[in-house]
Amino acid sequence: MGVRMEAGSIVVIAMIAAGIAVMLCSFWFLSVKKMTADFAVIWQIIGLALIITAISFRLSGWEMEFHGIGEPAVIGIGMAGVLVGYQFSLLISRLMMRNQELAIDLSMLIQEKNGREQGERKDLLIILPVRNEEKNIGKVLDQLTQPQIREIADVLCINDASTDASGKIIDCYPCMQITNVYGLGYGSALQLGYKYAVRNHYRYVIQMDGDGQHDPCNVPLLYKRLQAKDSDGKTPDIVLASRFMEGSSKFRVSMWKKFAFSLFRAMIRAATGRRIADPTTGLQGLNRKAFMYYSKYNNFDFQYPDANMVMQMLLLGFQVDEMPAVMHARTDGKSMHSGLEPVGYMMRMILCVLAVVFRIKVLRPDSRDMV
Repeated sequence: MGVRMEAGSIVVIAMIAAGIAVMLCSFWFLSVKKMTADFAVIWQIIGLALIITAISFRLSGWEMEFHGIGEPAVIGIGMAGVLVGYQFSLLISRLMMRNQELAIDLSMLIQEKNGREQGERKDLLIILPVRNEEKNIGKVLDQLTQPQIREIADVLCINDASTDASGKIIDCYPCMQITNVYGLGYGSALQLGYKYAVRNHYRYVIQMDGDGQHDPCNVPLLYKRLQAKDSDGKTPDIVLASRFMEGSSKFRVSMWKKFAFSLFRAMIRAATGRRIADPTTGLQGLNRKAFMYYSKYNNFDFQYPDANMVMQMLLLGFQVDEMPAVMHARTDGKSMHSGLEPVGYMMRMILCVLAVVFRIKVLRPDSRDMV
């Protein structure tokens, strides 16, 4: 009996050690940008499952059964499976990251070859990622093409391979359109816009959604705030348009989102000492220093750019300000955070925020990477 328990205990210890190693390694590879957030979350779940399973079976006496099977064989098969799965995850992650880079460049080249000529460019570029927003994009562009905005800004729509009539609607307005070669996702659409702004020598960028939630009345205010100097004569690098500041319009959110916002606020404050009222806002203004940094590959999260990017820029020393904003609830179409997606989003974002803190505070990236 003692031999059986000792043999089973070896397997249990091996499972716990493997679980811890899997969780630490996936966090490390996410931090050094060798693994995508989705794979990192999957491996965190696998590692936790290994630990819980080992402890549960240990308490139930299950480990005694391993003596007959042979614990070396069990450990060997398990280790081989984990290593193969890990290598597969790293390979797919590397291919995905490289594929995103090539697809962004290709989409840009196609636009440069086939795009219509623009007149004199403004200092400000408004970037709108658009994915199947035929019910909303027309109303947004109606407002963005009014004289009070057209005289200060150019408008660029990043059509993320929409399968509806979004592209045809955009073509009816005096704005630029880049159509991605396939659906690259929200983060890559934004990064394509940043690269376009760099290549075309814009001084400022305002990013906003094409679903109608971000009221275009915020554009002149954001533009003015980007140029405003503080008491030290410095202008902000990034201005976040907040839904939750005094002077903001009323914006109802679910209890789940309130919890997420509170958690991200607490994480940012703990790491940076700054209180950010709306760490997940998609309505932002950026100066050239900020969007040049974002335009470089690996400096921007092509999957889930959100509170993790706010944390990153604060830790890197960029000047981040906030201002109240007018926003509206979505009335048509499907949000990318609908259904069960918020649960997965929460897990990915927590891990990404922690990875940013670890990368900058512990690994300390080369300061020469700064713009």
